[in-house]
Amino acid sequence: MQNPFLLPRNGSIIKMQVDSGFNATKKYKSANKTNTVAVNFVPRMFLLFSCWFVSLLGVVSLVRTIPDLSLPTSIEAVKKQAIILETYSNGTWEGYIHMVAVFSIIYVWKQTFSIPGAIFLNILAGALYRPLTATILTSMLTAIGASCAYLLSKFIGQPIMDQYLSDKLNLLRKQVDEHRDRLFFYLLFIRMFPLSPWWLLNLAAPLLYIPVRTFFVSLFFGSIPYNLACCQAGDILSELTSTADIWQPVLLLKMIMVSLLSLIPPLYSKKLKEWTELRTKTGHDIIV
Repeated sequence: MQNPFLLPRNGSIIKMQVDSGFNATKKYKSANKTNTVAVNFVPRMFLLFSCWFVSLLGVVSLVRTIPDLSLPTSIEAVKKQAIILETYSNGTWEGYIHMVAVFSIIYVWKQTFSIPGAIFLNILAGALYRPLTATILTSMLTAIGASCAYLLSKFIGQPIMDQYLSDKLNLLRKQVDEHRDRLFFYLLFIRMFPLSPWWLLNLAAPLLYIPVRTFFVSLFFGSIPYNLACCQAGDILSELTSTADIWQPVLLLKMIMVSLLSLIPPLYSKKLKEWTELRTKTGHDIIV
């Protein structure tokens, strides 16, 4: 029977010291990683908040340059703002250009910081311009604003996204890597599909190693169906009572069908590539 007052053997002492050292090192690395994330998190969040606050002051100042102008948050507010802006812009060319500039800056600002309510600006654009002109304008502004969100996420939000959205990012990285050869059409499909979370893709795109040019072009074309539906609704603004009047089942079905059509080119190119590789391999085998 071992005497409980005797010290353990040297081997046991060494093992205990190694385990203790390993655990201490593991805890140190974990604590060091947490501290690093905290150090990166605080100044970047402060910088992000500063950018938002300064830009908010600029937007408020711009809104005040047009009498009685405000950001619409309902269909009734859109109707009132449409009358105000039509009256203001029909006076002179300077008023028209001023209105377009203010509208564009506000639109880009909302897209940059993923602020809800862009649908009301789309409807307002449809009421002020022809549906086709309004669709092209809003699609371009959508792409510009989302690209600004892309850059903010790349230079400011990367450690924040990695820390708090790591699971979603890993899932998206896996999906993007599977479609890397047909990335443009894959992004086009996601943008055209009416239930896709655009704000998440805007913020996650730089962390998924999506080139900004591909991101911009796919967003411009991918946002056209959605913006067209909203701008056409703005063309008949007097008949609308709520945003639910826009999203009829038939319209949603059409948007889904259009998004599915965007998959035809990548599927065709994939089949063509497989057929070419099979033919090359078969021809090689015959020659050998």
